[in-house]
Amino acid sequence: MSWHIGEDGLPTNENFIECPEKSMDKPYPHALWRIDPTVNDGLPFNMLMPGITGIDMWALERENVIRVYDIGEPQNGFDHNGLAVLEPISCTSVHNDDRWDVQLVHPLDEWGKWKYLLVGNILKISGQLFRIDSQEPAIDSGGMTMTVHAKHLTCDMADMLITFAAFPGGNASAFMDFCFSSIEKADLPGYEYYKFEGYSDIQTSLGGDELVNTTLWAAMIGADNCLKNRYGGELYRDNFYFSINKRMQYAKDNAFCLRYSLDMTRISQKVDYTDFCTNLLCYDNYGNMWSVATIKPSSFVHHPIVRMVQFNYSEPDGAMERLTADGFAYWNTVNTPKVTYEVQIAALERDPEYEDFIGLQNYNYGDSGTIYCPELDISTAQRITEVEKDELTGDIIRMILGNLRESLVRPAYMGSTISSGRSAEDKQNRAIQNSIMSQSISGMEQFPISALEMRTINQLEGK
Repeated sequence: MSWHIGEDGLPTNENFIECPEKSMDKPYPHALWRIDPTVNDGLPFNMLMPGITGIDMWALERENVIRVYDIGEPQNGFDHNGLAVLEPISCTSVHNDDRWDVQLVHPLDEWGKWKYLLVGNILKISGQLFRIDSQEPAIDSGGMTMTVHAKHLTCDMADMLITFAAFPGGNASAFMDFCFSSIEKADLPGYEYYKFEGYSDIQTSLGGDELVNTTLWAAMIGADNCLKNRYGGELYRDNFYFSINKRMQYAKDNAFCLRYSLDMTRISQKVDYTDFCTNLLCYDNYGNMWSVATIKPSSFVHHPIVRMVQFNYSEPDGAMERLTADGFAYWNTVNTPKVTYEVQIAALERDPEYEDFIGLQNYNYGDSGTIYCPELDISTAQRITEVEKDELTGDIIRMILGNLRESLVRPAYMGSTISSGRSAEDKQNRAIQNSIMSQSISGMEQFPISALEMRTINQLEGK
């Protein structure tokens, strides 16, 4: 089986037979690779290489691969290595109810991979796409690095604007479809949007509302009257797809049971009464009132805690219905104290003592389970509301777990919908209402009885 130079001056081997004119004609060349379950443990073998033993590629330890793609990569083009396979110093992601972003530090390498880390380019990390929104090259005594920050690609929808649209009412899916169809057309040569798809299984039907100067992403999760706040639900994201369902899509319940000194290396509990109240009074800019209270808890409240908030609506029609729905949704966020747990997780998957436990720490943002710490008298079911992860090793660095509820409703408010009632705009609205009421009987008829009851006779008569 020795190689030598043949008459034509090229390397040849006496064991190679003449190749047939067609590849499938007999006799088959001995050089073909074959698979036979009785030979070489079922791995590929070649008759001209009898000593081959094969390599089990699945047994090789692999690091997470991070790729960078051009800003103009087509939507169906993220299945190759892109501009470069990166070799970062560090890469950390944070995923919670409001954000999903990464920070990556890359050396100024001799191959120039760092030069592709430009604002607008896209990173592919653990199968998810993130668009770079800031870059910072730096040189100091510690070395030469490029640091970039990137947001999940669904944030591209924050660049799609709804200038003005009046939603007629319906369930969450109808609201989502309406928002997608109301995007301001900005078709200019050379520009292109990725196409996103959304889904919701929430069937609750609500009245109409207005969307003014609102981005598509804010209409989904950011604005006061967004889908997530109006209908409740939990957000799931997967590149060009997202959903807001009653329970997060693909999230697992009873996914873990964490114990201090075994799974957890650190745990802290935070109890926050900042926004808590026992009595809530709600009213709107048309004089409608709504209130709710809770029976005194047995131990943790000394006296009633009363709060009042005002909701501002653009139209009086249906205001009481909206006030009731919004007031109850807000009440669900303040009628119990906020209890959160921050934990640091031990990297047990790489501990040889636990190598036989498959998927030992296979849980993610949105999953729920139990945490147990007898030293702090903690044994409670919680939902993972934030995950900080080392994307190079796959280890979870830190998790935050919060109050487990059926859904998260109105996690935060902005001034466009709710206010203290003491602002200059609130006072101006009340002055306009008083003026309209005092003009005539027809002016009074524009407001509900509850609004008229709040005024004195002199106010109604314009005195």
